[in-house]
Amino acid sequence: MGLKEELEEKAESCDSPEEYIGVAREIVAGLDDKDWAVELMEEGAEWAQTYDETVVYAEAAKEIIGDDDVVGNFLSNAKMLCTSAADFIGLGTAAGKLGLDDMAKEMNEAAMGKCTKLTDFLNLSNELAKTDPDMAKKVMDKAFEKCTKPEDFVSFAKSILDSTKDKDKAKEIYEKGMAAATTADGFSALAAGAIKDLGDKDFARAVYEKALGSLEKGDELLKFAGIVKEQLDDNDFTLSIYKKAEAQYTKFDEYLKLAKASFENTGDKAFASGVYQKAAATNPDCVQLVSLAMAMARDLGDTTAALLVLKQAQAAVKNNEEFLKTAEAILEVAKDDKAWTDAIAFQKAKREEFGKLYNDFALSENECKNCSPMRVLAAEVVKETGDIHYAAKLYKKAQGLTIHFSDFIKLAAAIHADLNDAEWIKQIYTALLDKCKSFGDYNTLTNAIQDTLGDSAWVKEIYAGIEKKAAGNADLMKLAAVAIEKFNDKAWAKKLVGAAGSKAKTVYDFTFAASATLNLLKDRDGALALYKSAEGLCRTKKDYAGLVALVKQQTSDKAILSELLDLGRQKLTEFSDQIFLAETFLIDAQDAENAAAVYEDAERNALTNEALSQLGTSVSGRLGDAKWASRILAKIR
Repeated sequence: MGLKEELEEKAESCDSPEEYIGVAREIVAGLDDKDWAVELMEEGAEWAQTYDETVVYAEAAKEIIGDDDVVGNFLSNAKMLCTSAADFIGLGTAAGKLGLDDMAKEMNEAAMGKCTKLTDFLNLSNELAKTDPDMAKKVMDKAFEKCTKPEDFVSFAKSILDSTKDKDKAKEIYEKGMAAATTADGFSALAAGAIKDLGDKDFARAVYEKALGSLEKGDELLKFAGIVKEQLDDNDFTLSIYKKAEAQYTKFDEYLKLAKASFENTGDKAFASGVYQKAAATNPDCVQLVSLAMAMARDLGDTTAALLVLKQAQAAVKNNEEFLKTAEAILEVAKDDKAWTDAIAFQKAKREEFGKLYNDFALSENECKNCSPMRVLAAEVVKETGDIHYAAKLYKKAQGLTIHFSDFIKLAAAIHADLNDAEWIKQIYTALLDKCKSFGDYNTLTNAIQDTLGDSAWVKEIYAGIEKKAAGNADLMKLAAVAIEKFNDKAWAKKLVGAAGSKAKTVYDFTFAASATLNLLKDRDGALALYKSAEGLCRTKKDYAGLVALVKQQTSDKAILSELLDLGRQKLTEFSDQIFLAETFLIDAQDAENAAAVYEDAERNALTNEALSQLGTSVSGRLGDAKWASRILAKIR
């Protein structure tokens, strides 16, 4: 078999680039048939899946054939297999190595057209920097247009430094990157790059200061502070970030992590304590408060603030276990407060002795939704355990649930019975003064004060205050009654009644003052004078009927009624008025003598048969004088 036949047989069985290239090399070496060799390699290249597989044939063609046109054809075919900027960069690099500079430039331009990511541009620029600096600069300019995130600017600046060592240019890129930063991570990337690549902490601080002005979220600021601490180690600046974060927080866990982070990174005890106190003000549960207080006491050494939080924790206890934990903390921290620690030690012993009972108390406490059952529970605690401290807490809760006036009175009475805490009771009563809406409320309150505190001076002071704002005679009269009944102070009562009398303008006013003068002050002459003032306002029998009705309610002294009715004889001169007056003398004043005198006046005015008939009937029926009545009726014609 000849060489050609042998090579043809080999060519028919080629499966891989190595086999195609190997046979092509034998064809050229044995037969010097370059056309057949190119044709065989082109056949193999048709099976290529990627550009770099085609590049293998181009490199072989350069070696075996030595014809740049043939090499260029292979590279042109490889171009069809490029799908990304990286592919074109690789193909351009291969073209450059094969000495096809124009094709390399063509591939690089195609690569630039395929670049979509910043890394694509940077990789292309770095590759071109070795062979085509002008083209590399053009690509770099394109890369800059792709910078949108701080990380892009950092990568771009690093590439500039790597390729040109131009720190000023790199810093300029960082400065432009600051405008693109909006988050802590973005600013941090810029600052970290400035420190690492430029070695410029002052510029990094400027980046962080700009960041601080634009960051608003608490957690972002918290994270940012940690980064600043690590990168700059500047306590004052770091603390300023924590202070800004503080203004963004409102929740317990937020304040807690802020306090811990700020103290860990700055060591500023005052700021951390203030943040812990804000955490305590968010109304956390007992366990959280105890942990908070212990952190303040142990880590910060701020015992004063810790004690305030422990008092809050004590008030927030919901079960026996929580109390015992709180008690241990109080006994550790509040060593200088003997009264408090003694009370806590007492309660701790009680709760350890009556553990199950206290758990039942806690369940009941948590179920109480209004004041009455809470008062009952407090009384039960005292009865069963003698624990006045726990009872005081329950009574305090009851006070918070109390709405109605009567319940406040009951609460004070219960506190008096179980705790005998005069100061607390007085606080309740003082607050109740503003809730008094009527004289009855004041009487209820002052009776309670007298029963529990026995403070007569305060009671009198309260009534004296009522006198100053008395709205009318009714209040003055009620006060006068109090002055006599509660204090036996006739001088004060006389002053009050006199004030009412001086303000009197109506029949009712005068009779009211007269009644008090007569019944409270036992001054008949003074009362009569006021009744006469009331009579002076009467003009008609209706007026006198009203006056008589009032006087009858106020006194059983018939002589007073007779005197008032006698004054009315000079005003009530009409026949019908005289009949009314005579009958009123008889019925209400039981004064037959004056009644007869008025009947005589009426007989002189009886000018008609009807009047004579009415008069006779009244004299007979009311006065009981049948003879006189007969004489009157005899005049009828």
